[in-house]
Formats: sequence, C-alpha cells, structure tokens
Amino acid sequence: MAKDTRDRDDRSIEHNRPYIRLQLFGTRETVQSTIDRMHATGFMDRVYWGQPMPVPGNEVEWVSVLYRRW
Repeated sequence: MAKDTRDRDDRSIEHNRPYIRLQLFGTRETVQSTIDRMHATGFMDRVYWGQPMPVPGNEVEWVSVLYRRW
C-alpha cells in the first residue's frame, strides 16, 4: 500500500536540513570549560549546548550534548 505523498513531502524538508550533534564527556568542570573555550574561539555559541548532566552509573563523568539544525 502506497503512503500518502503529502505526508512524506512534509517530513522530507526536516530530514534534508543539515545538522550537527556533538557529545562532550568529562568531569563537570572539564565539560563546562571546553564549552567555554569553543565559544571563545567562535566554534559554537554556548547557548546551543545542553546543560551538563551526570552520566548514570558514573560518579565523576558528565555529558553535554549539542544538536543544531540550520
């Protein structure tokens, strides 16, 4: 059975947009300072990074994720 082409076309716009996703792991301080350095060098504004969060099951490792479409 064929899918409705309108439904497929509506979503194809979103799928074709370029994006980037980066995951940064380390201690909380290292994650935050790396984000700050990337911002200072003009690599990526810090507002695109998620709040650093602890990695479940690991007492010292934290993660922050950057996901951006343009």
